[in-house]
Amino acid sequence: MTDIHTPRGVRTLYLTLALLSGALVLSLSAGASNTTLRASLDKWSRTIGADAHSISLAATRRHPRRMTYSSVRFRRDALRARAAIAAQHPSNAKGQKARKLALTAFADYAAAGSRWAASGRARLAKQRTLAGRNAAAAATFARAGNGLLLVASRLVR
Repeated sequence: MTDIHTPRGVRTLYLTLALLSGALVLSLSAGASNTTLRASLDKWSRTIGADAHSISLAATRRHPRRMTYSSVRFRRDALRARAAIAAQHPSNAKGQKARKLALTAFADYAAAGSRWAASGRARLAKQRTLAGRNAAAAATFARAGNGLLLVASRLVR
C-alpha cells in the first residue's frame, strides 16, 4: 500500500479523484440530455418568437424592406436552431420524438422565413398578388411549425 504523503501516493489519490469525478459527470449527463434539449428548445423558441414579432411589426406598419430583412434573419435563425437541435442527443424515446418534431418545426420556420422574404420583395416590386400568395404560404408553414414545436416542448417537460 502506498503512503499518501509520498509523490506516488499523491498521484494515485489525484488519479482516483479524477476517475471518480469523471464517472460522476458521465452519470449526471446521461439524464441531462433531455434537459439540454429542453433548454435549447426554449432558447431558440424565444429567438424565433422575437424575429416573428419583428416581421409582424414591419408588415403591420407596411415596411416591406424591414419585413424582408427581418424575414431573412428569421430564416437564418431557424436554420441555426435546426442545427443546434440536431446536435442534441436525447436520453429517452420522448426526447427523441421531441427532437424529431423540433427539427421539422424549425425546417417549417425556415420555409416560412423564405416565403415572407419573397413576399416583401414582391411587395417592393409592386406585385401584390404574388406578395399575398407568398405571405399566405408563409403563414401556413409558420402555423405548422408552431404546432410541432408546442408538442415537442410538451414532450421534454
